[in-house]
Amino acid sequence: MTARGVILTGERGVGKSTVCHEAATLAKGKGYTCGGLVTLSRPDGARDVLDVRSGDTRRLTLPSDAQPAVIQGRFRFDPATLAWGNEVLARAAPCHLLVVDELGPLEMESGAGWAKAFGALHGGHFALALVVVRPELLVPMQVRLPPGATTVLTVTPDNRDALPVLLVAMLEKERNKK
Repeated sequence: MTARGVILTGERGVGKSTVCHEAATLAKGKGYTCGGLVTLSRPDGARDVLDVRSGDTRRLTLPSDAQPAVIQGRFRFDPATLAWGNEVLARAAPCHLLVVDELGPLEMESGAGWAKAFGALHGGHFALALVVVRPELLVPMQVRLPPGATTVLTVTPDNRDALPVLLVAMLEKERNKK
C-alpha cells in the first residue's frame, strides 16, 4: 500500500469529527481534492452526514419512533442516508484526502453503515485517509484496514485544535512523495 492512513480515535465528544471537517476544509483551501464523509452533530443530539467533496448533507439519525431504521445502540439510522453515504464512499476516490467518519460496530458486526469505506480504503487511490474509530474498536478495526503505513492519533482536548494543521502537513508530505 502506497497510500497512508491515519486512524483518529478518542473519547466520545472530544472532537474527532471536528478535526476531520477542519482538516478537509484546510486541505480544500490548499487545492487538494477531498472525498468521503464527516458526521456532524446537531444541537438537539441528532446527527447529519456531510459529503466532503460536494458539501451536500443528509440527516443520518432518526427520531426514536421512526421506521424504517437501522438500529445500533442508542441510534436509529436512516437507511436511505446510509445507502447515499455508501454511494458517496464508492465514488470518493481518487482524491488526495479521503475521510471516513466513522467506522464502528455497525460496519464491524453487520457489514452495514459505511461498509463501502473498506473498499475505498483498500483501493488506496488517495494520498492520505482519515478514519475515525472509537478506542474500544481500535484493535479489531486495525485488522480490517489495509496493513502498512497506518498511524494512530488520539484526539484530546489538548491537541484537537492543532491536529487539522498537522494532518494537512502529513497530506502534503504524502502528496510530494508521489
